[in-house]
Amino acid sequence: MGKVYVLKEPKKDKAWNIYALREAARLKRWFQGVYYSPRLKRLLAVFKPTPGTHVNMLVFEEIGESILRDAYKMECPRGCNRCCVIRSGAFIVENELRWLPKEVRDRITKQPSELIRTPGGWVRIYRLDTETMGRCVFFDVEKGSCMLEKYGKHAKPVVCLLTYCTVFATRDGKLYLKKGYRVHRDGRTVIHYEEVDKRAWSRMVSRMGSVWVRYRKIYREAGEEAST
Repeated sequence: MGKVYVLKEPKKDKAWNIYALREAARLKRWFQGVYYSPRLKRLLAVFKPTPGTHVNMLVFEEIGESILRDAYKMECPRGCNRCCVIRSGAFIVENELRWLPKEVRDRITKQPSELIRTPGGWVRIYRLDTETMGRCVFFDVEKGSCMLEKYGKHAKPVVCLLTYCTVFATRDGKLYLKKGYRVHRDGRTVIHYEEVDKRAWSRMVSRMGSVWVRYRKIYREAGEEAST
């Protein structure tokens, strides 16, 4: 049985965080999802690599699977797209390019980049949030989906796989929405989830997706004006 590892929590040190993302990117194929643990009061980026796989314990820590039993799994429902369409902040780490087709790699390497000195050496990241209003270059406005998904779930940048708004969650096959949160004195955040039916879930998806819908309308109008 494989061991379960979680990425250590980010620090206020950008270089360290980029280093951690680079190491997490190496294990993308074994990524299981992001969970919120009520017991630990923290989000857990969970990986379950096959036995014998090297895991950098500077940025990962091992946990018992029992911690996940009462945890909520973060979900990214179709139709929301809020993280992708405006001020996405999307970027990709250089070691992630190796799994992508040449035409995609060529497109990425033309993007603005930054070379960062990390504890593990120099790491280059490429910005992907360079479209209007910070939209990710790989977000398909019309379809409302990531263009990289056709190459497989783990073709998406690791930062996208690990980033969630925490509004939507599932547990034991049931749907949950975030009802509120409270920050404790120790800095830990307690998130409160409420079980909902599919109708309430769909309403929230529509509400969150309204930003994308408005953006798509403007995008279409701009395209029509450009063609006249």
